[in-house]
Order: sequence, then structure tokens, then C-alpha cells
Amino acid sequence: MNILHMKYAVEVARLGSLNKAAETLMIAQPNISRSIKELEADLGITIFQRSAKGMVLTPDGEEFMDYARDILHRIDKIEQSYRDGSHKKRKFSISVPRACYTNSMP
Repeated sequence: MNILHMKYAVEVARLGSLNKAAETLMIAQPNISRSIKELEADLGITIFQRSAKGMVLTPDGEEFMDYARDILHRIDKIEQSYRDGSHKKRKFSISVPRACYTNSMP
């Protein structure tokens, strides 16, 4: 499964149309269509019911979209966390005073 395919499917579900999703994503409509077909083949489910009026999610597609949106949201959070520099490495050190009882001399 390809994350880009998942992004395309989420956008098609949001807009209900391959053409609108292609415009929004600035990708050729046949590429989005092929990506969704590959995604469906990889998963072994039908995500969209295709009609002249647009694309409607199937019951399996609804379930898939819940997972896909969650995954994409988590990916966005990871990217934002590390891009803005808020996750900087932190140092941790321990200091132990020198004492004669720490020596194990006989």
C-alpha cells in the first residue's frame, strides 16, 4: 500500500469526484483513478462505488477511510513536530560525588 494512493483516495472521498480531486491535487485524473484501483487491488476491497454522478464510498470504503484519515493525520503530526524544531535532542546527565565507599578495594 502506498501512502500517496491513500491520500488520493481520501481526497476523492472528500470531494466525491475524481475530476475535482485531480484539480485540487494538480494530478491527471487517470493517474488518480489508476492509483485507487491499485489500492483497492492491494487491499482486496472496493473503496468506491463509481457512477456518472461521482464516487461514493462503499461500506468497506467507509471503514478504510476512518483508518486512512487517522494514519494521514498521524503522519502530518510527525512531520510538523520535526519540521518546526520542537523536538530537539535533550541531554541527560548524572553526577555522582566521589566517595571512599564507592571504591571496592580490599
